[in-house]
Amino acid sequence: MSSLMMALILALLAADVWEYREGLGFVNRETNERKTPKEFYEFGLKLARSRQTEDAVAVFDLILRHVTDDELVEASRFRKGETLWSGSRFGLAYSELDEFLRLYPESSLAQRAKQLEMDSAYLIAQDGTGGGIFGDLFKSPKQGLELLRASLQRFPREPFSGFYYYKMARLLAGERQFDQAENELKFVLTEYKETTEAARAILLLGDIGLLRFDSIRYDIRGLADARRNFERFLTESEELSKISKEAAEFVKEKIPYAKEKLSFVYETLAEKDYVTAEYYRDRGHYRSAKIYYQSILRSFPQTTWAAQSKKRLEEIGP
Repeated sequence: MSSLMMALILALLAADVWEYREGLGFVNRETNERKTPKEFYEFGLKLARSRQTEDAVAVFDLILRHVTDDELVEASRFRKGETLWSGSRFGLAYSELDEFLRLYPESSLAQRAKQLEMDSAYLIAQDGTGGGIFGDLFKSPKQGLELLRASLQRFPREPFSGFYYYKMARLLAGERQFDQAENELKFVLTEYKETTEAARAILLLGDIGLLRFDSIRYDIRGLADARRNFERFLTESEELSKISKEAAEFVKEKIPYAKEKLSFVYETLAEKDYVTAEYYRDRGHYRSAKIYYQSILRSFPQTTWAAQSKKRLEEIGP
């Protein structure tokens, strides 16, 4: 169901009580109460604040259908989209906010509309539904990602654009679309390197590396990527903390996490080398085995495998 069709349905809800009469304004059929367009707009805001989403949207829609005051029409169109967003009607909210931005690209409300549009798309992608009724139910996670990407491509320089690029990468990683997620994170590190999202991106790249890793007996490319990014996070932590107070708080909070993950990476890489060393030792290829035992002592001295490697070297002798 189209956004226009949904809007007409919602408008009918209000039409049961309120209607517009030329020269009189908005009139309540049951009580004959009258409201000027401005008063009716304030009435819509009150309904929205009390979370009466459908009624509030219907009020704003009636204003859009009957009022010609440019300022009031602009405000009502924005509030309609905002109300749909706050009422979790994310599919409809995206459509309404997109239309608002098409009609009023220079509005003082445009930046807020862009943020709500991106957030609506993100929440569709996250939940797999527009969150509402009728047309909203036909939104999918894939559609949400497409909408979010479209919004970011149109509005890449907003204060919150990097944040939504990062959130898109998290969604892609959650869907195990690792290559796409990594591409988005690398874009964040290039285009938004002076934001908190740069620190978040490095850490998430490390997590994706671990997600790629299956076990020590298989491809360790993911572990190598994880090691590089967790080490980078720790090495650059001081510089990342200078970006902003928010970045400093994030880095401080996540340093123990990065160290814990890096410790796991070291243990796993050392284990893989130890398994290889044992393979050579069991077959009497002691020189080859010693190369791996010594590599463990040199590269991963704090791991549990280092102590076992030292013991094996003592057993083999010079």
